[in-house]
Amino acid sequence: MSVEYKKILGCLVGAAAADAMGAATEVRTRQQIREYFGGWVTGFEKPPADTFGRCNEAGMCTDDFIQAKYIMDALLKHDRRVSDEAMREAFQRWLEYPFYANFTGPTTRAAMRALFNDTRGSLQGELEGEKQSVAIINRGNAEATNGAAMKIWPAAVLHPGNTEKAIRCALDICRFTHNNVLAMSGAAAMAAATSEALQSVTSADSIIAAGIYGADRGYALAIEQGAMMVAGPSVARRIELAVSLGKRHTCWETAIVDIADIIGSGLHVSEAVPAAFGLFACSPDSAVDAVISAVNIGNDTDTVATMVGALTGAFHGVAAFPADYLTTVDRMNHFNLAELARQITG
Repeated sequence: MSVEYKKILGCLVGAAAADAMGAATEVRTRQQIREYFGGWVTGFEKPPADTFGRCNEAGMCTDDFIQAKYIMDALLKHDRRVSDEAMREAFQRWLEYPFYANFTGPTTRAAMRALFNDTRGSLQGELEGEKQSVAIINRGNAEATNGAAMKIWPAAVLHPGNTEKAIRCALDICRFTHNNVLAMSGAAAMAAATSEALQSVTSADSIIAAGIYGADRGYALAIEQGAMMVAGPSVARRIELAVSLGKRHTCWETAIVDIADIIGSGLHVSEAVPAAFGLFACSPDSAVDAVISAVNIGNDTDTVATMVGALTGAFHGVAAFPADYLTTVDRMNHFNLAELARQITG
């Protein structure tokens, strides 16, 4: 197996396994996770009945990985180019997913309503201003969510080691559901960092630097391309803060306290994306520790974990994970991630 293949497969396995693990802890606080599960969650668990993922069995993924896989499948069928046709094909599959209502976040749901006239309800609440009779400026600043960044690894694996192309590809993907400057900034940060992580020779510091560059570059390009403005913290500056917090700690169990309390790990892109970088910065030498930290940080754990898993998996390669990560997600989701990695590298 080539280094590129091992790294791309690591990205896929890390993202999928982390998503499945994080589905069980989502929404809970750190304390509630430990109380419910009798300690930290370090493997695949069935999501509790009071979570979005209650429809899942242990090892099943959520929208965080599945949407990205559908996008990847569609791009491979459409000459690896992002187009309206490819994106519509990917999200038509998502609309038909049996547990669409459980997992579709507010920004994606609004896009699905506009694009496909989909009027089904969701378990994840309404957008601010959704019932207003007037148009609220910036759509109430409610659309700068993490749903673009969570599914952006296809932009990286299609452009390994080319951060500029990965950033532009990320914005093309984002435009379909998250056409606003902050969501695009977060997605560009993850795409650039993951692209850098896929290089055969790289370092944690260069990956983090690529992410900060991507956040700034993505924001600027989004403005140039006419993306909607939204108010909110700078993703790039909060990545810098989160990384400084992560580097203070030698143990992820203490890092998650600072990162959750100061940065946050919730739905807003300026929380989830910086948190992912902070956790990566705390555990740069252990892909498993990085994933487990994200699974146990609380709040939007499946999303933060998916991003951390993709990033650290791309950096370390598939061998950094236990073998059951791949076999479990393949079996429980009817995936063949090794074959997908071969298609990507081919």
